[in-house]
Amino acid sequence: MFLSTPPGRTTEKWPPLGLLYIASNNREERQDEVVLCDAFCADLGPEELLARIVAARPDVVGLNCSTHTFLDAIKALEGVHRALPDCKVILGGYHATFATESILRSYPFVDYIIRGEAERPLVKLLGHMEEGTPPSDVEGISYLKDGALVERPICLIEDLDALPFPERKLLGDLKYGYTHRGIPLTFGKFTTISSSRGCSFRCTYCSCAAFSQRKWRPRSPANVVEELESIYADGYESCVFVDDNFTHDPGRAERICDLIRGRRIRMQLYCEGRVDSASKELMRRMKGAGFNVMYFGAESGSERTLEYYKKHITPEKTAKAIANAKGAGMLVVTSYIVGAPVEGEEDMRQTIDFIRNSRPHAVQVNILDCMIGTGLWDDLCARGLIGPDDWKTNHRIYEYYGTRTKEQLQASVNEAYSEWLKGWWNGRGVRELLMVLAKNQTARRIVFSNLLNPNVRSSVREGMRPFR
Repeated sequence: MFLSTPPGRTTEKWPPLGLLYIASNNREERQDEVVLCDAFCADLGPEELLARIVAARPDVVGLNCSTHTFLDAIKALEGVHRALPDCKVILGGYHATFATESILRSYPFVDYIIRGEAERPLVKLLGHMEEGTPPSDVEGISYLKDGALVERPICLIEDLDALPFPERKLLGDLKYGYTHRGIPLTFGKFTTISSSRGCSFRCTYCSCAAFSQRKWRPRSPANVVEELESIYADGYESCVFVDDNFTHDPGRAERICDLIRGRRIRMQLYCEGRVDSASKELMRRMKGAGFNVMYFGAESGSERTLEYYKKHITPEKTAKAIANAKGAGMLVVTSYIVGAPVEGEEDMRQTIDFIRNSRPHAVQVNILDCMIGTGLWDDLCARGLIGPDDWKTNHRIYEYYGTRTKEQLQASVNEAYSEWLKGWWNGRGVRELLMVLAKNQTARRIVFSNLLNPNVRSSVREGMRPFR
């Protein structure tokens, strides 16, 4: 069996945990020979991935894909079907979960789609393939039989502790880490870990809740730290917790931190949390356990826009969370989205002012995406704004609403970055920077390792350019 991420290019080179879980679980349950290829982080194109698959001559090929990578994944799989017509093709991931029937009818060389979590369904499907029996009882399976869609409900894994740890050695010597605009932000041997799955919220721009049916499922603190201890023993220096919301249960997060400290695991840790579960005490406990970087999805400084996104937070809560994390000595990264149909000039001004005044250490400002599987997409469908082939690719909000043009939205993004930088050019900003450098090892490594990096200087010059 050949498992792979889709073709593509990225500077956010994170190990494919989903495929690692699938491969490790398959080895434990079936002992099949598994070849794992991370085409996305290896920067492989469709033809290069196809060449690797053909050279391996597998009986089964499984790819996951997102909306952004779907067409490249399909191009590679079409080539597999031509070169190896007897090879069974399985597709999974977010995009396949939400566009199942359209994919099966548009691309008949895709034999099966597994919707949702695939560890256990894949084992059962492979058993049916061996026996030559129909896989109609496999959870989350979708396929066509005599032109009719056969589909079974998604089955979520409740006991995540029962899954084997991801076998990271399957990835070979591919180097992982995160670089933004030519600026390295992670250091040493780098990996990721998942301590929980799912999200119980329903933000209109996000498909995570739909993928997990709004069910948040945690691993036990002991199980999480056991895995973290094993990767620390393997020489890993930094690790991102890829949970949608690591701080969903603050008591559980605190217990994980206590175990990390008790076992003397000294790693640089990164995670994402919601601003309404970021108390001073939790932030201090996390920082003491090695969580040097905290990511918050702030999304807007306008209450009206936040209500449209169904975030169930306020700018005041976001400001408090940023202050709590900074006070604990964490590096704070916040993300923002511009382009909501309800967003006027005053709403955008509130967001830009909020970014400047709250002074997170780093920001991400993006134009609103419209992706299948989100509440926003469902609303566009209900309004009759979606074209017949729009499901195949990612789209931006300006393609459907004329409230603000692409150029206007990009100008707002540019201004937001510029004002963020200006927020640091004062005495209070300088004092905050000196404080985080004193308290935060990751901050020091980012700064001192990039002192002579020309990409840093060009980014600062670009950000400080007068807004036009």
